[in-house]
Amino acid sequence: MTAITRSTRTPATADRALPRAAAALLAPLAAAALALAPSPALAHDVLTGSSPEDGATLDTVPEEVVLSFNNAPMEGGSGSAVVVTGPDEETTYEEGELAFDGTDVSVGLAPLDQAGEYTIGFRVVSSDGHPIQDTLTFSVTEEAVAAAAPTPEETGTAQEPAEETAQEQEPADGADADEAADEEESGGVSPVALAVVAVVALAGIAAVVLVAVRMRRRPGGDAGQR
Repeated sequence: MTAITRSTRTPATADRALPRAAAALLAPLAAAALALAPSPALAHDVLTGSSPEDGATLDTVPEEVVLSFNNAPMEGGSGSAVVVTGPDEETTYEEGELAFDGTDVSVGLAPLDQAGEYTIGFRVVSSDGHPIQDTLTFSVTEEAVAAAAPTPEETGTAQEPAEETAQEQEPADGADADEAADEEESGGVSPVALAVVAVVALAGIAAVVLVAVRMRRRPGGDAGQR
């Protein structure tokens, strides 16, 4: 008589065996994925934003450029620089030293006096020691440049004609002062008036002398003296 052997494996035991087999198959794949994935410590910092924004057209002239990164760049040293070039591709407008404030790097700008497209070239050292460099652009309208241009009062050109006029008037004022001094010395009478009075007085004396001489020559005058 043939003996029949029955399996003692229950359905619950089979259910537990399937996840173990799947895990055994997936473990090598997961390990490979983790090995190929970049570590956060090895990832380079990246630019997350800027002011002015890349490609923006501005109606007002900016006074500084601000670059924002996902991590704080390394401060100091000669590895970091920001250069802002004008539309003529020759004039640069960055002014002063770079300022580091957390994840932001900024630099001041000299007054932008050209309308058109400006280029921001930057190079900073990321937190992991690797350099980050790229270029951005922004444009400034003619109205913005005209509004930011200094007025004549600010440049001092309007005061020059007034100064020249004052210098031209100084000799005339000096002559008036001399005439006033002469009048004070002569008792308030000008030299011209004194000359006219002197001429009139001499004319009167001459007339009196002439009349006296004529009277002495008359016959009646001689008879009276005899």
